Amino acid sequence: MLIGEFAQAVGASKDTVRFYTRMGLLQAGERSAGQRHYATYAEDQAERFVFIEQCKALGFTLREIGDALTERDAGSLTALRQQELLEQKLRTIEERIASLRSAEGKLRAKLERTTR
Repeated sequence: MLIGEFAQAVGASKDTVRFYTRMGLLQAGERSAGQRHYATYAEDQAERFVFIEQCKALGFTLREIGDALTERDAGSLTALRQQELLEQKLRTIEERIASLRSAEGKLRAKLERTTR
């Protein structure tokens, strides 16, 4: 599929597809037409795109997603490894929540002192 067809099939913009390709998250082939070269995407890249979007929705960074895709491509992203990654991400999010709650408490206390 050409990039426009692929983007439409996965419900994304061509810019997003290009960005993921530049980041190495998606793999494009090439088709030539005279002097022009066009990026093409195989159907298996649509499933890869869905994986990327699911990981993003869970809070994973593009770098973390790239690492997971590398493991997946090598055949080492087992169910146990996926569980480890999810547990690690959950701990990171819990730490951020605790930090934000602490900041919230400090801000509320400061605001309360300034409004007296």
